[in-house]
Amino acid sequence: MTSTILREMIHGRLPWEELRSVPRQSPADRLAGDEAVALLEKVLDEHLDALALDHDERMPDALVRALTDGGFLAMSLPRQDGGLGLSEYSAFRVYEAAAHRSPAVGMLLSAHNSMGPGTYLRALPEGPLRTLLAKHLAAGSLSAIASTEPEGAANSDRSAGARRTEDGTGYLLNGEKVFISNGSRARLVAVTATVEDSGGQVGLFFVEVPTPGFEVVAEHEYMGLRGAPSAHLRMTDVFVPVEHTVSAHAEWRSASPFAELHTVARIYLISAPSMAIARRCLDWSRSFVAGRRVDGRPLADYEAVQRMIAASAADVYAMDSAVRRALIGTEATESQWERDALKNITSLSGWRVADRAVSLCAAQGFETARSKAARGVPAYPVEQAQRDLRGLRIGGGVDFNLDRVLAARMLATYYRGGPERNPGGERPTPDALETGALSEANRDHLTALVQDVRRLGEVCAELTGSTPAPELLARQETLIAVNRIVTELFTTAVVLARAAWSDDEPQAQDLAAVHCHGARRRLTPLWDQVSQQLPEAYGRLSRAWMSGAPTDLLTP
Repeated sequence: MTSTILREMIHGRLPWEELRSVPRQSPADRLAGDEAVALLEKVLDEHLDALALDHDERMPDALVRALTDGGFLAMSLPRQDGGLGLSEYSAFRVYEAAAHRSPAVGMLLSAHNSMGPGTYLRALPEGPLRTLLAKHLAAGSLSAIASTEPEGAANSDRSAGARRTEDGTGYLLNGEKVFISNGSRARLVAVTATVEDSGGQVGLFFVEVPTPGFEVVAEHEYMGLRGAPSAHLRMTDVFVPVEHTVSAHAEWRSASPFAELHTVARIYLISAPSMAIARRCLDWSRSFVAGRRVDGRPLADYEAVQRMIAASAADVYAMDSAVRRALIGTEATESQWERDALKNITSLSGWRVADRAVSLCAAQGFETARSKAARGVPAYPVEQAQRDLRGLRIGGGVDFNLDRVLAARMLATYYRGGPERNPGGERPTPDALETGALSEANRDHLTALVQDVRRLGEVCAELTGSTPAPELLARQETLIAVNRIVTELFTTAVVLARAAWSDDEPQAQDLAAVHCHGARRRLTPLWDQVSQQLPEAYGRLSRAWMSGAPTDLLTP
């Protein structure tokens, strides 16, 4: 897979000329997205009670039927195939609009559309599997992908097994899957399983539900994202015809269609609701602060409050800039790394925005929306936003582990040798860069960015040059710091580029300046973390605790 911006940055180069091309939707694409969002909002107005959904934790059947009838279970398919024909970014806008009203609805739609039959239909040749998927699309069947197992999502192997039948006509699936989005409602489930006697290769098996041996053990209940269907599944000798399978791979996570599926699914499942919740928290913060006074002085006049409001606005601007950069006018193979980075960029930034909103709203931020509605005050579900975002930080790969995985992939480009190992070449000085409309403060931030990107390349070259790959991979805290530095620098780069060449955003300079100031503060401890190994005391204490030794900590 190729990449552009992040591949350059990890090797110490800021591709400012490429960043100058600020992504914009075409008028036709924008109109298609607007029309789809308007149709969705009409459906939600008629069928959704968001507070009841969070409380009752059950998606209404009438709502699911209305979403199906509106074409929202086939959003990205061409219109001639029964879909809405939306681009990736327009589809993202629809998922965000759904999550704006209810993150659970957004997750139901995104899980189906990004991991369901439509994901594979476009790439499949004519044949029985394509016919099966087309049938379920036409019927409006909800779908799911069942991959995570009780042993944990981070494991490369899959304990669920697929055994070829004696007559060779199919496979028998055995095993359990957990935390499966839409699992309790799906009528078509794509199951990952290790094929017996294949040397550990993992295949994808499409199961029509209900079928003998397929069981919904239980629906999961979460602290947040309530109402989004999620289930524990069990399979006992579930038969799947050989024609309803996708070829097995040893490196299944990186093999098509798995890699593309995981990347797009994370964006729609995690980034879209993170974006929606952050925007809502920013709006609620403004509404609450605008109506409050402390000792006769408007709450909005206090410096600490201004800092939090401005920081949240800048975080939303940065999230939006990163999403636009990764999705508008690019193919998955051209921006794979940038797309993978979105999950942590949006969920962690959204978490900061929600946390500030809870603090700004004080006791009302901690109070439930139902309680506020009962006593006649604006029922902003601020505490729900924080609960939901905590789940989004875990979903799609818990944030710190995803940092580790992405950093390992980037650093591997140094170990492979070739011209990228010692890139050399001319690196433009900050003074040589065209800065467009950037303010003086933001030109200073651009200078700091160029220096930090160069420092990143030097750090990565030193790490990989002095440490064998297996040893560096074991330094997980170092890898986590590398990826967090990369994402801070990438987000800063796209924010500054947008501010430099966006003529229709009057607050762009201040939004960029506030974001860059916050990013530089977050970078300071990360540079220390990446340059220092974790003290041995951490390992000793952890091993002692896990062995059951310091039991005195458990007693008052």
